[in-house]
Amino acid sequence: MTDTGADRKTAGENRSGSVCAFIIVITGILLSCLTAIFGSDILPEYHDKLFHLRRLAALAQTLKSGYFPARIYFVMNQGTGYAMPVFYPDFFLYFPAFLVNVSVPLGIAYDIYVIMVNSVTGIVTYLSVKEILKGEKIISAVISFIYLLSVYRLTDVYIRDAAGEYTAMAFLPLVICCFIRIYRGKKKDGFTEVLKNSALLGISMALLAVSHVLTTMMAAGFLAVCALILFKKTFKKNVILTLMLSVLIFLGLTAYVMYPMADYMMSDRYLVSESSNIMRGFYPGWRDLLEIIPSGSGSGIAYDNRMPTAVGPAVTAILAAWFVRTMLLMAGGRKSQDGDKNIPASISAELILFVVTGLSLFISSKYFPWTYIEQNGGVLRSVFCSIQFSWRYIGPATVCACVLGAYLIRDIKEASPKLSLVFIVMLLILAVLPGVILQKRAISENGHATIVRGEDIGIVSDELYFPVSWNREAEYAEYPEAVNCMVDSYARNGGDWLVSVSGASEDASLTFPVVYYKGYVTVSGDGKKLDTLQSSDGRIRVLIPQGFSGELKMGFREPAAWRFAEIISLISIESVILIFTRRKKRRKEISE
Repeated sequence: MTDTGADRKTAGENRSGSVCAFIIVITGILLSCLTAIFGSDILPEYHDKLFHLRRLAALAQTLKSGYFPARIYFVMNQGTGYAMPVFYPDFFLYFPAFLVNVSVPLGIAYDIYVIMVNSVTGIVTYLSVKEILKGEKIISAVISFIYLLSVYRLTDVYIRDAAGEYTAMAFLPLVICCFIRIYRGKKKDGFTEVLKNSALLGISMALLAVSHVLTTMMAAGFLAVCALILFKKTFKKNVILTLMLSVLIFLGLTAYVMYPMADYMMSDRYLVSESSNIMRGFYPGWRDLLEIIPSGSGSGIAYDNRMPTAVGPAVTAILAAWFVRTMLLMAGGRKSQDGDKNIPASISAELILFVVTGLSLFISSKYFPWTYIEQNGGVLRSVFCSIQFSWRYIGPATVCACVLGAYLIRDIKEASPKLSLVFIVMLLILAVLPGVILQKRAISENGHATIVRGEDIGIVSDELYFPVSWNREAEYAEYPEAVNCMVDSYARNGGDWLVSVSGASEDASLTFPVVYYKGYVTVSGDGKKLDTLQSSDGRIRVLIPQGFSGELKMGFREPAAWRFAEIISLISIESVILIFTRRKKRRKEISE
């Protein structure tokens, strides 16, 4: 069998397309990393960079002390301990924490993490869009480029420094891709294909969950809305089975995160629950959402110097072009040869993406009835106000608009390749200009500080994940306070306290300068457990038996149920790997 000229031409076009796509994606990644490379020491005022640097330093110290997985940051907040990892997953921070523990300066380790997330965002977006468009390499690369340089994403990365949120944004295109795969499946698809699609959606949602829980909540909400819009397809046997299995796979993969979080939320009341009843920051208007050049790099909290909250001109151009094109087609513009309206086959997916984009922008804006929801409380307040900042909904809007742009460019290309090329060039220019301007302003308009280690900034954090009983005003002694007993000596090793006690009379106790969280236990030298309780001011109080003299050890130990949840997650990971390896083996057998 000989190669024809047409075969060689096709192979050459594929190679050139791959090279061109590679260049576009790499260029987008490099342009999105300008601040990390040339302004790595910027320190935006009012925002979260210090917060995440302290998280990173605390995680590195916790791992160095031999605690894995990290559930309590023992060094945080003057050694009182902080259960941030239970409420705010730090799965992807383990890599930069490792860098810190091998003597990489804290600030540089964080910047490496930023570059890593930008690279993952570009690659995941390219592969996801390529799957959606069934192999369109150039268009996929262009959408990856636009998404990387979208204004809100760069605001998240370099102004807000919202590490959890911009990490989650890397996987939003994958979620959309997996969801589309399910609804694009065929009725005759066997159980193996159903299982694969379930695993893909479950994995993509799990990646969101271990990055940022609030983004996961938004994504789940919008997927539910889409499923309801497509209810005729949703309740077909294969689709509903796939969705149900994906939920089970998601729960299995994230059991080690979700169960401890749920366990804590049910066992005590925390400040995060109190603060989630109100929205914070400003509400953007249409001018803020659709501005062409991002204005300033100010704080999202300060009303006089707002941060950029636009989707960016490239995304705005996509939405405008899609709307005009679709209205013309719907009005009966051009006709195909068989007399039918020349409406794309993907119009249903495009309409849903456009609606979800518009809905997200509306919810993010000041035109949404936020005041009414806050004042009237109930389920609506619990659902919407838990997101904390209205502008967080701009993230889902951005990614949906970018995927919509992929469909639009493909439709234009099928009608006029030259016009699609012009449109692509225009979108690339509209993505580059604001993206570079925003980063330049972020470098020049913010404070700068070189941070080598956690001690340079003090390993402290916010108070969201303290129990409401914790007295934040008090200054406690740094040693165990004894009642009706004597402390002969004490020492601290990581999260463990070693205390020698004598002369315990009736109602003796020790109160440690440590925040009480479920999981702290105290054991005497002969192996007996002592009652470890929460004091009235939120500290750990250990009851000492009358007549007790000797050593005791107080420290955090994961509850057995948490360990079981970790085992479930490991089994789920192995099961997902087995799904794909068996499928690959089956395809090989069929091929042979």
